[in-house]
Amino acid sequence: MSVQMLEELLPTRFAQAPKSEPDSSGCLVRIYPSQGLGQLVTLTGGRVLVGRDPLAQLSIEDESVSRRHALIESTREGDMVQDLESTNGTWVNEQRVLAKRLEPGDRVRFGNQIFTYLSASSIEAQYHESVYKMMTTDGLTQVHNKRFLLESLERELVRVRRRRSPMCVLMMDIDHFKSVNDRFGHLAGDTVLVEFSRRVASVLAGDELLARYGGEEFTLVMADTSPEEAVQTAEKIRAAVSNGPVCFDGDQIAITVSIGVAEFPADTVCDATALLESADQMLYLAKTSGRNQVQYRRS
Repeated sequence: MSVQMLEELLPTRFAQAPKSEPDSSGCLVRIYPSQGLGQLVTLTGGRVLVGRDPLAQLSIEDESVSRRHALIESTREGDMVQDLESTNGTWVNEQRVLAKRLEPGDRVRFGNQIFTYLSASSIEAQYHESVYKMMTTDGLTQVHNKRFLLESLERELVRVRRRRSPMCVLMMDIDHFKSVNDRFGHLAGDTVLVEFSRRVASVLAGDELLARYGGEEFTLVMADTSPEEAVQTAEKIRAAVSNGPVCFDGDQIAITVSIGVAEFPADTVCDATALLESADQMLYLAKTSGRNQVQYRRS
């Protein structure tokens, strides 16, 4: 969905309330998964039932969502979300809650459906910000998405080629991720993806570009970085990822990662696609050589 298509939803929402009687309720914007991305849900009427029940004001046809999953109620203190003893719980900012007052920017999850809460005070500004974030960020893990990665990588290649500075790309794949989904369920898989992203980010300096490339595969772009430095970072990531299991609903899920490292050959013609393919080849070597390892071959 394009930015224009998402923003076309906005005037409709504000046309519903006369300016003399502003709506005191906030909104929810769907940010994950991609199906229904950008759906705008106005929290009017005082109480909004969330669930698979067709009569719910926010009806979600998803098996991970209970028939009567949660209730959102407008109070003097603000909009409150209350879990209705759902099977998979109601989560706010990755914390399971029984009841909580919502704050602007909160990420609210029902099953595997994730929404951002916008307060009534500045919905329009928050919505435009949410639209931009949806176009650049993966709704689940909150790292950059593939679209942003490819656009940024092309620009970065121009810069490092002009300066003849080093750059490396890492391709990372969570080992045996399909078995996590098969054994523990897709909600557990989502938790693994979120925790994996957090562990990777925890060892980074902050100027790298981390993106979800697709599924359980992630990419890290490291500008002004030598291959030796990139391999060192990759080993730190590998150690951080495997440092303890991921906890989900009482289960302990051990995870490891395979990583391929590719260097940008500044003295040759190379585009973003070729560089990513080179890193992907090294990733394939890491996986076929036993997984839970880093592979790098000098260009």
